[in-house]
Amino acid sequence: MKKRILSILLLTTLALSFCSVATPSFAANPKVVVHLKGALNPDTQLTYVTSNMSWVSWSIVYDDIAASDLTGADMLIMIQADSSLEYTDDELAAVKSWFDKGGKAVWIAADSDYGNDALRQATANSALEYLGSSLRFEASSVEDPVSNGGAPYRVLGVSDNVDPEFAHLVSGVERGLFHGPGIIIGYVDGSYVALEDTDVPGVSIIMTTTDVGVVVDSTEPSPEVHEAGDEGSFPVMAMEVDYDSGNIVIATGDAPFGQYMGLYKPEMLRADRYGADANPQQGGRLFENIVDYVTQYGGMLIDSVNEISGLESEVSGLEGDVAGLEADLAAAQSSASSWQMYAIAALLIGAVVGFFVGPMLKK
Repeated sequence: MKKRILSILLLTTLALSFCSVATPSFAANPKVVVHLKGALNPDTQLTYVTSNMSWVSWSIVYDDIAASDLTGADMLIMIQADSSLEYTDDELAAVKSWFDKGGKAVWIAADSDYGNDALRQATANSALEYLGSSLRFEASSVEDPVSNGGAPYRVLGVSDNVDPEFAHLVSGVERGLFHGPGIIIGYVDGSYVALEDTDVPGVSIIMTTTDVGVVVDSTEPSPEVHEAGDEGSFPVMAMEVDYDSGNIVIATGDAPFGQYMGLYKPEMLRADRYGADANPQQGGRLFENIVDYVTQYGGMLIDSVNEISGLESEVSGLEGDVAGLEADLAAAQSSASSWQMYAIAALLIGAVVGFFVGPMLKK
């Protein structure tokens, strides 16, 4: 129900924006922190991000992240530039303390299970678990023989299977690069589940492989849900919304930047592989759509959904009261009908008694 309300609200908001203004009105400089753990400086793609998205206040952390790094932040993007570095307990505690304030967004990126890249999966999962998310990265990889950048492991994820409630996140996006991605699964009540087959509360699929995606198992442990060789549309980007706290978690099977080849405008690095004349994709647009959503109007829509849900609860309560009154009225009518029958019967008996007994008394 909340997702359906969100869709209506979003369409209304967009329609009003087209009618009222010619250019979008953004909040003043939302703060986005990029934790590029283990890097020494921003890579080329992150440099493009900070230059092109000038309406965002960017802060980049290379060492362990601390509470002070998150002061005033609206969004945190967690990327392991060095796959050998794990998140420390102090780091996770700092992120959790900030996240628990509500109205925050965290984007956690992982990688494939190939070689040392597999280390990123376990580390990213530790962050998801610490935050209480239902999202997980499976101990596997996925390839796509149809939609790719010249090799099946250079997956160009597609937007065809996006949950309708969040179709706005893929506006203008048909494909995006997930270079050697892991698969995103769910973790519910102690069990791992396939998101493409299971409805997990609050979780929405954003990008997947085509329907001929293939599961690959390169490194131990074995995949939690799928098996090597399985075919289908597997999630490479998913989002979880907690409507109570207003928090958002985004998980991607590869990073938008900071690793080998990221989602954000890979054509700037390899036009021969990802440009308009080769294997066109719109990863830059996808990244910008998501950052704009979580920092500009996601909170407003979540608040609106909660308000409408509250009104629905009140209406539902009133409907229950009305139903109760109707039941009482029906019972009263039934009771009244019974008493009417008793009264009529009493009158008849009285009449009979009066007809026969009255004359006898006179005698």
